[in-house]
Amino acid sequence: MALYERLFPRFRPKRELRPQGSGNGWSVRLSWLGTAGFVVETKETTLLVDPFVTRPTFGGLVQRIVPDDLAIARHIPRKVDAILCGHSHYDHVADAPRIAKVTGAKLAGSLSTCAWGRAEGLGEDKLVQVPPTGAVVRFGDVEVRFVPSKHGRIALGRVPLVGEVRQPPVGPQHFWHYRMGGAFGILIRTPELTIYHNGSADLIDAELDGERADVLLACLAGRKGTENYVARLVSALRPRLVIPTHHDAFFAPLERGLFLLPGIDVEGFVSEVYLRAPEASVITPEYHEPICVPAGDARGAVLVAS
Repeated sequence: MALYERLFPRFRPKRELRPQGSGNGWSVRLSWLGTAGFVVETKETTLLVDPFVTRPTFGGLVQRIVPDDLAIARHIPRKVDAILCGHSHYDHVADAPRIAKVTGAKLAGSLSTCAWGRAEGLGEDKLVQVPPTGAVVRFGDVEVRFVPSKHGRIALGRVPLVGEVRQPPVGPQHFWHYRMGGAFGILIRTPELTIYHNGSADLIDAELDGERADVLLACLAGRKGTENYVARLVSALRPRLVIPTHHDAFFAPLERGLFLLPGIDVEGFVSEVYLRAPEASVITPEYHEPICVPAGDARGAVLVAS
């Protein structure tokens, strides 16, 4: 563990970014699963976005990735209506087909995402294949728009593992077989609030013309490689609440606690949000902490003790 902490510093969110409350009267409840993963709940519908809880060790990535059924049982709700994948790198999609299989949820994402779903044995009635131009789909009382987007440049100034997985892979595969398969932002319209999940640190500005989001879930990994990333996102969406995501090191079980990827600057991100969107609030959750968002103004969101 000492070596892990030298590689990935421990992160303890600042108290002022952690408003507490009862959460009574919530319209949407969010829980962070680590990496870019979230549980999004309305009173009727439960969605997962980019759920990944297997988290093999850094050294373990030389082996083939097998979903951890115990971790899935421990961290994933039993009731899931749909799983939404913004792109198909392993830390976004490796667990999603297995979760869909055990919960009966639908799996929605690119051709590559659906190829992994077919490899898990999901039937076509459980797959929602999204074309590169995006799509609008409905699950329960929630409308979801897959917004064409870009992946951040995180590996020597380049987007890692581009390309598609067109055919269902046979058996477990290594992380480098999880090709990106295109990238989407995910706009979630609930009956009373709108949430935008930006699972990688880039965007196509024109695709957000005319859109607004009460809540922005913003990827931090690679943000410094995208010019004016935060300014462009908040200018387009005008969020009332911003929640950072994909800033944690994901090479140890969730139970170990929250550690940062190298080069992550959470404080700098928060300062930039306040500069560019002074009317917004920021919440930095720990894993699994419920964030209850009221319908009237997302700035009133609070963390609720488990």
